[in-house]
Amino acid sequence: MGKIIDRLKENEKTGTPSVSFEFFPAKTDDGVFNLLNRVEEMGFELQPTFVTLTWRSAFKDEKLWLKIGSHIQNEFKIDVLMHLTCHLPRDQLREILKNVRAAGIRNILALRGDPPIGSERWKPVPGGFHNAVELIRFIREEHGDWFCIAAAGYAEVHTEAWNNPNLPPSDQVRHLDMIRLKEKQDAGADFIITQFFFDVDKLIQWTRDCRALGIKIPILPGYLPVQTYNSFLKFTNWCKTSVPPQVEDALASIKNDDAAVKKYGIQLAVDTCRKLLANSLSLHFYTMNLASTVRTVLEGLALIKHERGLPWGAPISRSKDGTWEKNIEQVRPIFWSNRASSYIARTSEWDDFPNGRWGDRTSPAYGELSEYYLAYKRPKVARDQLWGRPETEQDVWNVFVKFIEGSVKQLPWCEQGLSGESTIIRENLRWINSMGFLTINSQPRINGAPSEDPSVGWGGKDGFVFQKAYVEFFVPPHLMQRLVVALADYPNLSYHAFSANGTEYTNSPGPSVTAVTWGVFPGKEIIQPTVVDTASFAAWKDEAFELWLSQWASAYDSDSTSHHLIKNIYDNYVLVNIVDNDYTNEDSDIFKIFARVITEGMTKDDLRQRVLELEGKNEKLHETVAKLKIIQSEANRELKDLHSELSSSREENNRLKAQLRDMRSRLAMAEL
Repeated sequence: MGKIIDRLKENEKTGTPSVSFEFFPAKTDDGVFNLLNRVEEMGFELQPTFVTLTWRSAFKDEKLWLKIGSHIQNEFKIDVLMHLTCHLPRDQLREILKNVRAAGIRNILALRGDPPIGSERWKPVPGGFHNAVELIRFIREEHGDWFCIAAAGYAEVHTEAWNNPNLPPSDQVRHLDMIRLKEKQDAGADFIITQFFFDVDKLIQWTRDCRALGIKIPILPGYLPVQTYNSFLKFTNWCKTSVPPQVEDALASIKNDDAAVKKYGIQLAVDTCRKLLANSLSLHFYTMNLASTVRTVLEGLALIKHERGLPWGAPISRSKDGTWEKNIEQVRPIFWSNRASSYIARTSEWDDFPNGRWGDRTSPAYGELSEYYLAYKRPKVARDQLWGRPETEQDVWNVFVKFIEGSVKQLPWCEQGLSGESTIIRENLRWINSMGFLTINSQPRINGAPSEDPSVGWGGKDGFVFQKAYVEFFVPPHLMQRLVVALADYPNLSYHAFSANGTEYTNSPGPSVTAVTWGVFPGKEIIQPTVVDTASFAAWKDEAFELWLSQWASAYDSDSTSHHLIKNIYDNYVLVNIVDNDYTNEDSDIFKIFARVITEGMTKDDLRQRVLELEGKNEKLHETVAKLKIIQSEANRELKDLHSELSSSREENNRLKAQLRDMRSRLAMAEL
């Protein structure tokens, strides 16, 4: 395989647009297997000029990263551009580059990288580089022209220019950012891939400004198709991406209809890409490891060819009628040894609604968005002000209570406020958090609600959605002991739990997958977008515990009381998920188990106080209902008066019409 810049120059000569895709390494072994299937199928069908492979989570995955990249290039015969950042000392980077070259990979995207979550600003590691320019120079010094080097461009300025102060960058800052980009070119970069954007006119003007400044190397605009409204908000907030008002308004008006959002996102992508192509710019897609949307966009642009060269040594050949056909394969690398030929066809739409925490672990898109490298660009928050300086466990519990109430806007595990569906169970959540069950995810029981329901609906019109109630939470060890004992009396509840050191608790007999959300829609098979999967939970728990340290404890000095408190919670608390499988029973209540465990440890005075608290809330509810009834009565009276006035107006109108007819008759008689 060759250098991507040679392919780009060849395409430029022939007037052929370049199309490329970004992928990120999957999180689980099954996910890696299916990511490779995804890349293979997209490569065969969509025929990209090249693909890029990110390096997830600050360089924890060098061997996996290189293994995936090597297979993409050597087995699929697709040029791969490997992301490389300045998070390591030069000696380690030298070794990585040596391994990349030995694997036959000739293309590197050289990046500075972003501060890790928990750090306010970028700091070079000892013996490392300060920026991408130094990394590019280093690669050229070590390897000459053997590597094709790509650099990142920011049509709306690097995100750090937005963070402090939190104002749009000035023209001076924009110019300085372009000068830095030219320095990357002068250091040896061969082409540029931009940060994603939504304002295509700004992007086109920025490319013209770059050319005027002397930046002559190819510029590939990076585009992130809108998949869901939630991911659109997250990425535009993290990266401070400007969005045209008409796009914001259009998405806001359909935000509760997943299918409508995706349909709009596809049309927006088609319109944007047409404008880019009309200005002789190529296309680079941030795929999020999802195929369906990108495929539909390229079909809309008439850019899908239905023939391609060999995806590896000799898997396809020409038939007698001149069409391509796949050969029967005898041997493949172990990654593909168990691949069923129908797998991709049967699951091609599996990721239409992208996976979140409880996605299918075998999906190449599995994992929280925070796992994706763009998440590291999120705006910094003053965490010690957001969560205070807790000195006791109760102080920490109170932070969770305030999040449920809405006065604390985010937690390390929850970057947005309580979802609409969770407001249904807000009071129960508030109470159990105040008693030490620190919830980070939850959903109520739903049995056949309309898919258009603004609180719990999803997936489009004319469908019905279902949910099993579930709660995910951290809990101190003494409550965990009581919880395990009590759960034996609730056969409808399944649970799975881990401590930070890997101690596991569960009442499931073995590995299992439980659907917790599904929908029924006209003309479609049942859609199951979220599941509780024991393997997925085991993968998630490491990240969930790590957030106590990387996001919360790191906000304080290492010798402070607050830091030691959060570290103690990390060391001792248990992460639990509970699913109520009796979703059809209106009397089933997942919170009964919490009430039992909590009240078992309460004194008579505590119980009396809880009863008084509930009675007070009920009294307030009765007062609210009474006020609403008065308002309704007044509204009914006003409506009745309006009806009376309308009736009188109609009678007067009829009387006037009769008089008019009588006058016309008399006038006609007089004329005779």
